[in-house]
Amino acid sequence: MGLPHQKARHPLITLPLLLFQLLGMFILPFLVGLVGALFLEVSEVAETAPALLLITLCVLAPVLLAQLVGLVLKSRREFRWWRERGGLTVRRALDVLATHAGVVTLRGWSLLVLGCLMTLVALGLQWASFGLIAVFGLLLFYLVTGWSLFVSTFLVRTFERGLGRADATINRRMEPAVVHVGDEVEEVWTFRRVPVPAGYRLLIEDPNHPRLQTESRYMVGQQARRGELTLRGRLRVTPRGYYEVGPARLWYQDLLGITQVSVASVATAALKVLPRIKQAHVIEPPRVQSSEPDVLTKPHRFPTEDLFRFREFGVGDDTRRIHWRLSLKHGRLQVRVPETREITTQDVLLVLDSFVPAELKQAAERGAEPVLDALVDAWLSLAVELVQRGDRVTLLAAVRAHESAEVEVVRMACRKGEVAKWQDLGARVAWQSSHEVNDLLADCGEHVHGLVATARVLGAPPGRLDGADTTWIVVDPLAALGADEKHWLAQITGGTVLGVIAWLTRLPNSAGSEDNAWFRRVTATWRLFAGWRARKALRARIARTGQALPAALGGRGDAVYQVEAGPRTLTFRGLFAQRGGVREAA
Repeated sequence: MGLPHQKARHPLITLPLLLFQLLGMFILPFLVGLVGALFLEVSEVAETAPALLLITLCVLAPVLLAQLVGLVLKSRREFRWWRERGGLTVRRALDVLATHAGVVTLRGWSLLVLGCLMTLVALGLQWASFGLIAVFGLLLFYLVTGWSLFVSTFLVRTFERGLGRADATINRRMEPAVVHVGDEVEEVWTFRRVPVPAGYRLLIEDPNHPRLQTESRYMVGQQARRGELTLRGRLRVTPRGYYEVGPARLWYQDLLGITQVSVASVATAALKVLPRIKQAHVIEPPRVQSSEPDVLTKPHRFPTEDLFRFREFGVGDDTRRIHWRLSLKHGRLQVRVPETREITTQDVLLVLDSFVPAELKQAAERGAEPVLDALVDAWLSLAVELVQRGDRVTLLAAVRAHESAEVEVVRMACRKGEVAKWQDLGARVAWQSSHEVNDLLADCGEHVHGLVATARVLGAPPGRLDGADTTWIVVDPLAALGADEKHWLAQITGGTVLGVIAWLTRLPNSAGSEDNAWFRRVTATWRLFAGWRARKALRARIARTGQALPAALGGRGDAVYQVEAGPRTLTFRGLFAQRGGVREAA
């Protein structure tokens, strides 16, 4: 996640927003005048129409010019920031322009539309005093908007020039920056001598990564310009992953909430959440005479059924291997030595299978992250168990690069005392569509054992893999996803009649918040519904294909183990023993 996780909005969204913000407040008064002239009786004001039109142009033209000039100056620094990181595209440029063009807030647009409607009503009813109120409302809107547009350029330049001083900064960080899953993390903002003009306040907003389930929202007043101000917010959850949040959106807003002036922001922070290592318990599958030991089968230290040869007892030999009858016959102590060598150190390639088809990658990232977390836990816990046995283990996974969104294949030799490096690699694992498990196991040769941790939510991998042998560690995707989530309607209303009434009548946020607007509430509800529907469809597909995976893998003759997760332990229960192409059911 090298670049910030926030994706630029689609041009079909940003282009209309840009045109609406630039032209809407200038076209709307003329549109109201045209409607009034066509459908209402305006003979009493017809004589003053040329003068009114001239005054309107004299007021609106400078405001439009100021907005265009301010838009260029405000967007310039953010363009440069994205260009330095290779992320400046046409889509990103339109998104930046639409953000900085949005000077009028939802409250400001409400005031403008209400003033125009009141003007039409006053003309229709020929009610002079009511029309006077409407004109005052429009005058207030254009006065505040014009002033904000006029000073916006100076606000932005003061903001940028002020933050260029050594004693003026905005710093954003996570404390601590590296944690384990479930640990508490605070987001810390430090404002030092930040310019906040009188009559304005500085607002900060960042939705952050969806998995963190925490939005960043802060407001800074005049106290930020007098010294150092620190604001803190605790993250609700800390799931496994590497998160680079930001840049946050910063803007000045007048005290009436009519206008907002966006400023370029480079406030970013990084958070790395490492997976926890759990204790691994291996339960071997039942074997028959034709079965062979797999890579997870624990070697017996003292074999009892084997062909033996004999030699004279030496220093350090196990006294339990002394053959007493033969020793009496020869007059010297004789020990039994097995003709076959015991299983000792093995070369193990421990692979994590994170492949999903490209058309389902977005759905997997939205709804199947708990499955990937369970895979990483099993992958790392097995690595610790095998290293403790004395095996030579190599981790192999396709992970997301630190400096970009590209996927790279990483091999890491497991050495004792370097568990933190393994966890760092596990934190970077993500769903990917570039490398199938067959490609990752291509290095498995005659003396290398392939061990694959997989969930294969869409069915078994194509074809049997070449190599000495392959052992599969299967994570049940439905068990990893947990219980079904509530219906989307029940999530916002509680599933009761009283809940529906409360949702329709009560404000979800504090009084005065723009998030109480119906437009924002409907948008948030649609976002909730879309996510719930995507996760439900993914769960239904997993239920159809994921449950048959162990039997499909066992039918190839490979050893198969099922992962059973506990609070602090993972049990690897053997289902099928390795049997040269013919499965042996447990």
